[in-house]
Amino acid sequence: MDAPVMTGHVIVTGGASGIGDAVVGMLRDRGLAVTVFDLRPSDRGDVRSAIVDLRDEDAVEAAVAAAWAEGPVDGLVACHGVRGRYVPALEMGLDDVRRQFDLHVVGTFAVARAVVRRLDGAPGSIVLISSTTAYGGWVDQLDYGVAKAAERKLMENLAVEWAPLGVRVNAVAPGHTRTPMVESLVAGGYDLSAAERRTPRGVLAAPAEIAEAVVWMLCDATHVIGQCLAVDGGWTVVGK
Repeated sequence: MDAPVMTGHVIVTGGASGIGDAVVGMLRDRGLAVTVFDLRPSDRGDVRSAIVDLRDEDAVEAAVAAAWAEGPVDGLVACHGVRGRYVPALEMGLDDVRRQFDLHVVGTFAVARAVVRRLDGAPGSIVLISSTTAYGGWVDQLDYGVAKAAERKLMENLAVEWAPLGVRVNAVAPGHTRTPMVESLVAGGYDLSAAERRTPRGVLAAPAEIAEAVVWMLCDATHVIGQCLAVDGGWTVVGK
């Protein structure tokens, strides 16, 4: 069986900034059409942009239908996200945890399902964005880290179910990356020096370095299914 070939229209959630925006730029460089779903419009003039709250099922269905009207969609990068509270578990509110799961797990599933339903047997490719906080135990990460681990598990389940339909599902797990979200943490006093020291490469990733892996998984890795690729400069393999 020949490997599925991308036909050229990709939805990128969270594509208005950070890693998502870098993914959009690389897909456009390949000549692919892109539709951005975000809570604010993309600054790029060469992509269609829709304001979508992924926690709203009806809004997701309507946005995917509108994107499809511009041309069949055969790719999805779920790059949306919101930072956690960074507080101890005993101080974490249940609403904080629900917020992360509603967006990263339920919202991701909602948009992925809407796309695959419309594929109707045509080939496609999906890349979810997990996190290195999905590996091992972390202090002060009960909301974000656990949701990202669940997103990784979501990817595995969808990969097994949808591979027979011709849809590849994979994930990328970025390590610390100098996105606007991380830079805002630094501006607020968050210290990245420990992460830099632990990383064998000695520096944190730029958004474009994560985007390169995402685009490879989406477009080129035709026999890769159900895998989560850590792109972290070696952070996860350090023994201590």
